[in-house]
Amino acid sequence: MITKIGNFLRKYRHKLIIFFAVLGPGFITAVSDNDAGGVATYSVAASLYGMASLFLIIPQTMLLAITQEIGARIAIVTHKGLGDLIRERFGVFISLLLFFFYFITNQGVMLQNVSGLKASLQLFNIHWQIGLIIICITLIMIVIKFNYKNLQKIFLFMILFYLAYVVSAWLAKPNWSEAINESFIFPKKTNLFDFKYWFSRIAVLGTTVTAWGQFFVHSYIIDKKLSIEHLKAEKIEVYLGSIVSNFFAWTMVVAVSYTLFINKIPVTDGFTAALAMRPLAGELATLLFSIGLFSASLLGLAIVPLATAYVFSEMFGFEGSLDSDFKKGRLFYLFFIVQIILALIITLFPQTSLFKLTLYADFLNGAMLPVIFYFLIKFSEDEEIMGKYVSRGFTSFFVRLGTVVITIAVVITFIGKILGI
Repeated sequence: MITKIGNFLRKYRHKLIIFFAVLGPGFITAVSDNDAGGVATYSVAASLYGMASLFLIIPQTMLLAITQEIGARIAIVTHKGLGDLIRERFGVFISLLLFFFYFITNQGVMLQNVSGLKASLQLFNIHWQIGLIIICITLIMIVIKFNYKNLQKIFLFMILFYLAYVVSAWLAKPNWSEAINESFIFPKKTNLFDFKYWFSRIAVLGTTVTAWGQFFVHSYIIDKKLSIEHLKAEKIEVYLGSIVSNFFAWTMVVAVSYTLFINKIPVTDGFTAALAMRPLAGELATLLFSIGLFSASLLGLAIVPLATAYVFSEMFGFEGSLDSDFKKGRLFYLFFIVQIILALIITLFPQTSLFKLTLYADFLNGAMLPVIFYFLIKFSEDEEIMGKYVSRGFTSFFVRLGTVVITIAVVITFIGKILGI
């Protein structure tokens, strides 16, 4: 057995070296989509609709993988971020308009992440005001002082804590066959003609395939300085990251579905979900869910403002890199800091309950996706930009199909929400 493993490693040594050289952007971007807002959205949706809240999980995973791969390919071929290309091809006005909505959406996600951090500290019986301030200041100092390579190691290490959700799902003692049928094949316990269901389903999509994630994977790859020789390995890394991300999301939904949904206990956020699970699944399940929420909050709190800072730098032509010192990348780091401080100040008000807005924030994220996909299609199919690496065939078809389906679903659901259907 050891000899076979040794032969395998020798045979694929070069490919493994390249894979580990590119490891980072795909995994970090995809898993970070499951931040505190994601945990809250999955918890709320699963408590209301069970495993049906992840119905169509296979095409959802495919959409995340394909769009992230397109982003990675554009970044590697052009050595430009999505923000750069939008500014160059569509001008400053469109960039400014898009950035305005992007910033508003991301700030909503930031509020979710700081609220998630607050909730996890409360679950651990830690003084949350002092804890929030210390963690936010520490995070800011780490991002400013550490370079790209060291920060990536921290981000990848934090992903390991998501395994807590896998164990939490197991402790919920689910009906695995039913869970698979409801999410992978066809749900029988939910009325698919309910507008409220599709509102939550779009929110789940919006927290899985995020608008900020589409920009971040471009910028992060530029910062990592990957080249054409890394393209195939990066494609594999992006696909694996998408599968792992959706697997973690699936285990979160399993944990909530087989504790809260089956007992008809709806919740409004990840905090109440963890508390409500305690008498149903035990202290250990609650502890693990809380650990996962803390890690998700911390990872989102670092990645989301970085995504906004990257886009600001690209769209308006400023220095933006994690390898730049504070003096050289002043505006890049200031944008990162301002978002955290704003979210922190709002969250410090004791009566603020931002998690209740979670479905609305992630619905907005989902509603933005067709706009982002338009730019992905436009740039990835442009031979002047991409040369022989243009998108063709199934890739182009699937993103177009996803754009049309999401647009129709958003419009119909929005109308249904207004009419109170």
